[in-house]
Amino acid sequence: MTTQAASDEVSDPGSRGSVEIKDRAISRTAIAAALKDPRVTRTTGGLSRLTGRELPRADVTLGADTIAVNLYIGVRWPSQITEVTQAVHTAVEEALATMTGLHVHRVNVLVSDTTLDSRPAPVANPDPSQTVSPRPPTAGPAAMPVALLFGFILLGVAFVAGREFFIAHGSIGGSPWVADAIGRAARLHWQSWMIAGAIGTAVVGLLLVFVGLKPRTRTHSGLGGGAPTVWAKPTDIARLCSAAAQSTRGVTDAHTVVTRKRIEVRVRRDPGFDVDSVDAAVREALAPVLSVAADGRRSTVKHSVSQPSRVS
Repeated sequence: MTTQAASDEVSDPGSRGSVEIKDRAISRTAIAAALKDPRVTRTTGGLSRLTGRELPRADVTLGADTIAVNLYIGVRWPSQITEVTQAVHTAVEEALATMTGLHVHRVNVLVSDTTLDSRPAPVANPDPSQTVSPRPPTAGPAAMPVALLFGFILLGVAFVAGREFFIAHGSIGGSPWVADAIGRAARLHWQSWMIAGAIGTAVVGLLLVFVGLKPRTRTHSGLGGGAPTVWAKPTDIARLCSAAAQSTRGVTDAHTVVTRKRIEVRVRRDPGFDVDSVDAAVREALAPVLSVAADGRRSTVKHSVSQPSRVS
């Protein structure tokens, strides 16, 4: 009888151990639930940490099977405080009930601070005309060759400076280039050819300034208008237009030229079709492509008649 009773006592799940939830765990759960609301601010570090005034913070009281929480939060201004506190109250209560399984007796939400919201206000339906377009793909900077040239020149200067250093310390032999060059320059006097050299130097300097300030050339066009996120080269747009025009009934061949200001589609039509019907069909086929790829360009369609092939 004694053995059986001991076995029953060991098999009882309630006698195998206990579950204890610390106040710190409940506090962190409440704070994490509150911070899910973007209108709740977080204040931490520095003097706030030393004085224990960090926000949000939670004071937890545990009963036998219940929880009570005083939650202190900061709210972004100009948020509606009643809406924020109600949303935070609901989120914290649900999180505590789900995580602990205990009865949440009370959740008191106290607003202790307000912070000016410097973030841009969210727009439910943004106006496409006010959307900032991302930077389009552009060609390499025009000043790149000049930068490469000056890079090699600076490497040459570094080489000469290193050579002069080793010569001055007796590590290598040879005559110093810098001293010789300075001596020759000191013996120079005014010569008539220096006028042409000065003019040439001024022209080269102005050219380098222009190259450095010249804006980079756009290499792609945005598809879709507004704030495009897909970009295509003029060659790709030309191929799309040619393919659309060539798929039209009565067109035997199509070729497209795309420039910055215009899109010109040149089609060859079958002699059996009149100009007006082919022109209308081609423009209808091009409409979907031009609606997303025109990018402000003027479109034209030019016709020519296909010559019948000769059989010898």
